[in-house]
Order: sequence, then structure tokens, then C-alpha cells
Amino acid sequence: MFCPNCRAEYREGFSRCSDCGIELVEVLPPPEKLDTKSLANDRPDKARPAYLLAWFVPMTVFSAMYFLIWIKLSLLKYSFLTFTFVIMILLHNFGAFWMIYQSIRYERKVWRYALMSFIAFMFIWYRLVRYPLRQDLPRLP
Repeated sequence: MFCPNCRAEYREGFSRCSDCGIELVEVLPPPEKLDTKSLANDRPDKARPAYLLAWFVPMTVFSAMYFLIWIKLSLLKYSFLTFTFVIMILLHNFGAFWMIYQSIRYERKVWRYALMSFIAFMFIWYRLVRYPLRQDLPRLP
């Protein structure tokens, strides 16, 4: 007995797939032709190495600055610290909007990436890991 949806095999005596809830069949139908272009964007094995530190370091610095300023507001009198903090806020916001735009325009699972854009500096990860996987964008020579 086989599930035609998830293609799992079951012992005799079962009539429904425990995962899909679909009636089982005796013979498994041939696999459907899959759209290889749309699946190429969802292939994590084709992605370059995960650039964890590329977004984690700026996020950690930003979070540390935020909590330090929140605890001791007098740190804002230092112009370099204030300027750096404001630049990081603006960079994060513009990057988050860019990531939301890119996910709405090019991704099939929009909500996953739109929600990830609210994590500080996650747009850096998106640009380094996810962006190169898309095949529908023209590539520069």
C-alpha cells in the first residue's frame, strides 16, 4: 500500500496515510514531472556556505548598543556612538524593506522571508545565500 501524495509505503491493513490523510493505493502512480526551474530556488544544497557571521556580528553589535543606550541614556551624548547607532538603525530598516520587496517579487513562500526580514540585519544573509539561487534574475557578465 502506498500514499499517492507523499509516496510513503505502508503495511497491509492500513487504508489512509497517517501524514496526508489520503486513501492508500495498491500501485504507486508514476512521479509527475516537476517544474525544475521553480524547484531550483528551493535547493539548499546548491546554496553557498551559510554566512552566519555576516549578519550575526552586526546584529550583535546593534543589540548591544541598543541595550547599553537603553540602560544608560547618557551614552547618547557621545556623537560617534549616536551617529553609529542611527546609521545602523537606518541600514537595518532599508535592508528589511529591500528583503520584503525581494521576497514578494521573487519568492514562492513569501511569508517565510518577510518575517525573517524583521530580524536585524537578516537582509545580509538573504543577499549572500538566497539571492544567488534565483535563476529568474539576469546575471551580469
